Amino acid sequence: MAAVTKLPSPSARRIYPRVSASERAKLRAGEETEFQSFCAKTAPGEEELREDVIEKPQTDAFRHDVHYMATHISIAPPDSKLELTVRDTRARPMPASLGPVHTALEQPLRAAALERGFAPPGHPSDEFYDAAAARAPPQPVPDITQKLENEFLETIEGSCLTGEVEPELWGQYAKRAEELLITMPIDRILRVLKAFVMAKYRGADLLNRIAAELAREIKTASSTRLCQVFHWLARAGIRDQTLMSLMGNEALFRLSDDFVLDMYLEVMNAHARLDLRNPRLVNAMLREMAPFFRDLSKDQLSAVAPLTVMTLFTDEARVAYLSRCAELNLGLPVRMTQPEVLKQLRLLEDCLRLDYHPTTLPAQVQIWLQNLRQESEALDNMEPDPLSPVEEDILRVLQQEMDVAVTGCFPDGVLTLHLVVGKTVLQVMDEYEDYYVTPAMNPNNAQRQRLIRAESKLRQRLIWRRGWRVLTLDADEWKKLTDDIFKKDLLEELLVHGQKSIRP
Repeated sequence: MAAVTKLPSPSARRIYPRVSASERAKLRAGEETEFQSFCAKTAPGEEELREDVIEKPQTDAFRHDVHYMATHISIAPPDSKLELTVRDTRARPMPASLGPVHTALEQPLRAAALERGFAPPGHPSDEFYDAAAARAPPQPVPDITQKLENEFLETIEGSCLTGEVEPELWGQYAKRAEELLITMPIDRILRVLKAFVMAKYRGADLLNRIAAELAREIKTASSTRLCQVFHWLARAGIRDQTLMSLMGNEALFRLSDDFVLDMYLEVMNAHARLDLRNPRLVNAMLREMAPFFRDLSKDQLSAVAPLTVMTLFTDEARVAYLSRCAELNLGLPVRMTQPEVLKQLRLLEDCLRLDYHPTTLPAQVQIWLQNLRQESEALDNMEPDPLSPVEEDILRVLQQEMDVAVTGCFPDGVLTLHLVVGKTVLQVMDEYEDYYVTPAMNPNNAQRQRLIRAESKLRQRLIWRRGWRVLTLDADEWKKLTDDIFKKDLLEELLVHGQKSIRP
């Protein structure tokens, strides 16, 4: 049986070797010596102590000076000969791969310009830009040019006075005006515009050119001249949004400076007739005019167009204007009122009665409008508008060629209806009277879009609200038909099938 080894008990006492005190002292002395030698190698000195890690000691910049204090520094002398080599690469021939593709690029620039008809050598356009000359003030227009402008203005104004309004003659005037407009000041441009408006010239090119020249002169024009431009633009029907925005901004800046009440009315009439909206300007003018409605005179009330009252005035401004008219009893008695003013007031009464506007009128205004209507109908002595040459030709074809019962002139209140067939009214649209002149109007474009004037749209709307059927026909398209057979076919198609354009 194997012998069993007996393990010591856990509580048995371990025996360690004994160390004497002298040996322990030797060990401690050896450890201190080794630690001091280690600190001498690694611990920094006083001069190397820093407040920050990146800070350099004060003696660091001069630590290498001791090596150069006792020795002489010598630099080798430069060479006595210096060679510079200049290479000129401009005369080097260009590689074939980088040559010009087009033959015109190989020719000199002046030779290419001469072939295209540009200025010859030595021309002022060939000189360098002179900044001092560009800052010089503009030079006055030569006397010979001013003389030509005065002669031209006298010629066209004399033709207006004598009644010479032939389209061929004024077409020649238009060509001459385009040459002289560029040097004219704003007062002469307005005289040219006025003459062509009085002659009822229908050329859109010249009128758009006048609008472009006016846009250049607007900023330096006076407030009175600005209102004159508004007036004649509305008369001519020039509907240029850019020009009206420039003029509206100028008028807005000057409202509180030198604008008077009559200028406010003129500017608002122009915006209403041109069917344009400048909300900031209109709101500012209505705000300035609100305290003065109760002080308007009869002439100032008559100067406001019915179209302005109906389309541009707010409800508060419309009620204040009509209340002042009723207070002064404007237009009454009828027999003592001028025909133009009476026609305007009757048109306003028709608009308020027939055209829809949700304005609650005071009782005093309603009584004034009712008395104005009753007296006007009882003493209606207004002369009807005559027929135009195109309307007379249409009347002839309807009566003689088609044997249709037609009435040439039929008075219906303040309106005069032309070419009435039963309950149908044929309205001839004139190029000058019924359409705006816009920059987009190109006579050579068959698909051009023409805008109807605000007065013509209001007239058509009033006729329709009276219960009539309105059919429109362009006067220029009618003039293109040279045979009565084509005219008869056109009228039959229009009366039977309704509105239809004869554009190709």
